[in-house]
Amino acid sequence: MEIKKITTKQKIMNTAWNLFVKQGYDNTTINQIIEQSKTSRGSFYHHFKGKEELLFSVAYIFDNNYEAWEKTVDNSMHAADKLLSFDAYVLNNIETSPYRTFLTTLYGMQVMTDRTRHILNRNRRYYQIISIIIKEGLEKGELKSNLSYLELAEDFSIIERGLTYDWCLNQNRYSLLQYGQRIISIYLNSIRV
Repeated sequence: MEIKKITTKQKIMNTAWNLFVKQGYDNTTINQIIEQSKTSRGSFYHHFKGKEELLFSVAYIFDNNYEAWEKTVDNSMHAADKLLSFDAYVLNNIETSPYRTFLTTLYGMQVMTDRTRHILNRNRRYYQIISIIIKEGLEKGELKSNLSYLELAEDFSIIERGLTYDWCLNQNRYSLLQYGQRIISIYLNSIRV
């Protein structure tokens, strides 16, 4: 079994998120993150411009979980069903995550920041998975659209972000998974062959 070495950046992120969950974002200091991650101030600022950017890194934490879905998904599934399965996995992870309480702050700060919006990073595993499934679905004739696979992937991700944002605005009063599956199904049926 291959053991992955944890990078300094990952160590800082893991430590920060553990502290955010334990004592809250506002009550966590950069000094605490540096001290508990056993890294240097230089290392911290090499990877992050500040604590705010660490909050934005939650997207990558979610991305690390997608490997589990990829290992279990039936690759013979219709592309639309595979996308619906991935949507269920993503929305369930968000809804049950210990980080869900930070999403409202994250979305608010992402709108206001002039820094990198990591949630929109097209190099994330999240976007790669969606793009691959849609591209293969178009090539196999399982999906049909005048739009490119990248445009369709963008549509899918916009819908998921919008659902998550609305769920945050409504203070998690409904099931993100159930509502999201209904809305994503409507979208997928519009491109399903």
